[in-house]
Amino acid sequence: MKVMTFNVQHFLDYQNDKIDIALFADAIKSVAPDICGLNEVRGEGPIDGYTDQTNAIGDALCYNRYFAQAIMVDGTSPYGNAFVTKYPIKSAETVAVPDPIFKYEIGKYESRCILKAIVDADGTDVMVLVCHMGLALGERKNAVKEICRIVDETDMPLILMGDFNALPDSNELKPLFERLNDTDSLAEIKGKFTFPSYKPNIKIDYIFYKNLRCTSVKTIEKVVSDHLPIVAEFEAI
Repeated sequence: MKVMTFNVQHFLDYQNDKIDIALFADAIKSVAPDICGLNEVRGEGPIDGYTDQTNAIGDALCYNRYFAQAIMVDGTSPYGNAFVTKYPIKSAETVAVPDPIFKYEIGKYESRCILKAIVDADGTDVMVLVCHMGLALGERKNAVKEICRIVDETDMPLILMGDFNALPDSNELKPLFERLNDTDSLAEIKGKFTFPSYKPNIKIDYIFYKNLRCTSVKTIEKVVSDHLPIVAEFEAI
């Protein structure tokens, strides 16, 4: 099972500054993942450039798909996470991340969500979680708490991926490292940065897993979005 996480920045070609679904479809096709988690995806709305991007990329790839709305931009236009997959989707839902009660980091807040799905991976049920954590520490703490609740409630194989806006040694991510395996622990990717794509100097994108064996992992060092995608391969245990 090949898994890819990709912050697509609403499918904006980073080098030409225009939305280009075909460019991103080609980038994903070149990897041929069975599951691809997507962050910063737009839905259809009256704001210019807000189209049904989940179905557009799903159609371009001939993949199954699901869009998890986090917010409505200006109250009219959906925005959130998505995933596309070769596998049948048995269930999918959008889990809201509670907003922090106290907002002391001025100008950094945006409601977030977790995409939670179960796919039939060649006869094995696998839970897929896609998350784009906030810039504010309080948002990230709430997202981690919600993810831990989901993780603690299941024993099935599980993949968690996305842009976490936090470095690997961040205190707020410790509960995830305690519960899950991080593909970054593998020698071939350890220390690899993911942002910004044109000259990466930090790691903020992750693929975590449990009840699976990770056999390979790499970053795709090609500038398409403002993030580099990560690709990992897994097998059953």
